[in-house]
Amino acid sequence: MMGIGLLTLINQWLGFFSVRNKARGRIYSLVGLAANFYLLYIGIRLVINQQVWGWLILLAFIVLLYFSILNIIYYFTDKTVKWDISPIIDRALGGSGSEEEAALKTVPANGLYTRDQVLDTVIVSDYEQQQNLNFLFQQMQEAKLVSNGYGQMSHASIKKYLAENGTISANHPGSLIPYFDMKYAPNGLIIYGGINEIAARPIGLITKVGLSDAITALQGYHLSLASAVIHGGTGQVLDPETGKTVTVHIPIFVTAEVAYQRRSSI
Repeated sequence: MMGIGLLTLINQWLGFFSVRNKARGRIYSLVGLAANFYLLYIGIRLVINQQVWGWLILLAFIVLLYFSILNIIYYFTDKTVKWDISPIIDRALGGSGSEEEAALKTVPANGLYTRDQVLDTVIVSDYEQQQNLNFLFQQMQEAKLVSNGYGQMSHASIKKYLAENGTISANHPGSLIPYFDMKYAPNGLIIYGGINEIAARPIGLITKVGLSDAITALQGYHLSLASAVIHGGTGQVLDPETGKTVTVHIPIFVTAEVAYQRRSSI
């Protein structure tokens, strides 16, 4: 139809320019809205001519109008709406809810692993490890290895994320530590991290791998540190009274994923 053809033409035309996703989304939203009203015109004409397809097209117009309004709100304002069902549709279609977080499952730092080859961990840091972690974060900031763009999320997306998670750091979804390693300790697995191998210091203790404590997991599996990501620093929370975002300081912390392979019984 006219709307689809126009969108294709615009997409090809914009391909010649460096247009940000948000600007592209605004253009698509306006064109899609105009095309939707063309659909309304067709539906009315069919209804006048007593064609049953006209009512189906009018129904499609109402559904598309709903999503067009959501797009306009998303791309042109900082507001969110309670009646946005897009997250429900995303989950129903198998969406993860966060592409950035999903990307951390296959960080190619110590090798490339698929999702079924890595496990999440529980990490604690004592006073000395926390100081090392804070210093590493400062070093990474000075080396411009820490992004402060909130993962290129729009203000509306940030507010939606805060409504579900409470806080968000400016370096969301985290910054990969340049060098990291894992060593055995009687009470767990110590993570070493640094701007390079020489500067690496202990920054945390893995106490659990998946659902097992770290030592038990080590007895049954070969374990390797797949990723170590640093979080925190400047961030935002939602003011419960005004509903506006407020800048806060989030304590520095580390998350890690461990690759595993069952030990041979032979």
